[in-house]
Amino acid sequence: MGFVADGRYVVAPVGTEDAEKYVDLQLRCLAETYNGLVDPAFGARQAAERDGWLGEFAENIATPGARAFFAYENPAWTPTGGLSCAVGGEIDWDAPVGFALSRPGPLAWELEIGLPPVDGGTRELTHLYTLASTHGTGLGAALFDAVLYPDEPAYLWYIVGNERAREFYGRRGFKDEGLPIDCGGAWAPARTARMYRGLTLPS
Repeated sequence: MGFVADGRYVVAPVGTEDAEKYVDLQLRCLAETYNGLVDPAFGARQAAERDGWLGEFAENIATPGARAFFAYENPAWTPTGGLSCAVGGEIDWDAPVGFALSRPGPLAWELEIGLPPVDGGTRELTHLYTLASTHGTGLGAALFDAVLYPDEPAYLWYIVGNERAREFYGRRGFKDEGLPIDCGGAWAPARTARMYRGLTLPS
C-alpha cells in the first residue's frame, strides 16, 4: 500500500476476495467511459454480462505473474497540504475510484480474431480505469506505473475513438498497430486496436 498523486490517493493490491468490488467499479467505469463514445446502452449491456466479468476476474487474478491494484481517495488530502498532511485519513476501503491489472498474454480471445498473437508470456495491460471525477489528477499514471514497470515491453487493446486513452499510452511509449477489428457481443458496435511498446509484433 502506498500514497500516490502527492498523497491524494492510496494504492493497494487487489486480492481474490475482491471480485465483487472489482467488477462493480469496472462496470461503473465502462459506462462512464463508453456510453458517450459507443452508444448510450453500452453500460447496460456490460452490466448484463456481470457473471462473465466475475469469471474473467477470477481467471485474471489467478494467472501467475498478474499485478492488480485498486486506488482509493484519501480524505485527509488537501490541495495545499501535500503528502506530509495526507497521513491519518480514514480510507473507505469499500469505495475504490480506480483499478489496473496486467498479466502475461495472450488471452484466449486474442487467438481467435485473425491477427497474429504476441509471443506467449508477453505482458498485457488488461485493465486501467479511473472514475471520471479523478481525471486529470495523476491517478491514471500512478496506476499505470503500479502494474507496468519502466520500459517493460507490453501491449494493450483500446477502443477506437478513445483518443484520450490513445494519447495517454502514446506518451508512455506505446505505438498504435493501426489494425482495428470489430468487437462482438456486448462490445459491439465498437472497434478495438492494439498498441505496443518494446515489442516486434508478428506480421
